[in-house]
Amino acid sequence: MTEERAASPRKLSKVVPYRLARSNAEMMKLVSLLCEANGFKLNIWRVMSAIGTYQSISPMEIGKLTTIDKAMVSRAIRELVDRDLIDRRPDARDARWAQIQLTAAGTAVYEKMVAGIDALEKHMFGDLPPEKTAAFMEMLELIERRARLARDMVELNGKAGLARLLGGDAE
Repeated sequence: MTEERAASPRKLSKVVPYRLARSNAEMMKLVSLLCEANGFKLNIWRVMSAIGTYQSISPMEIGKLTTIDKAMVSRAIRELVDRDLIDRRPDARDARWAQIQLTAAGTAVYEKMVAGIDALEKHMFGDLPPEKTAAFMEMLELIERRARLARDMVELNGKAGLARLLGGDAE
């Protein structure tokens, strides 16, 4: 592999967003292989995992949880309905909305996938003690929460928000 320059003021291997992106990419490649072994694509699994996590969920909630755009969520739902893995029912309170839940067949696939992902995580964490794994998960939560708050500040305040975030003055 290519070596970093010794004189570089900041090594890419020490940049948190880069390391998180690399770690995520490698893990998602493994999850994609698991999905393929079970006959579907990663985005279909992401939608199905959101449905499986909750008793009943709307397409809009799926989009928010998975960060998948509305059109892709809709296509995934159609595919999962066609494969008899989920039920899509109109919401009793508002006919413009739908509630989605796993079928018995969908629950079986979901549980098989969750077991596979649990096995991948167990492999990734190896022999780490449970308290280190818990600390890692807490750190991820903290990073995600702080990144979301920082993004919200920048989106709300534009360049001034970015300048404040970076510790400088807005131009």
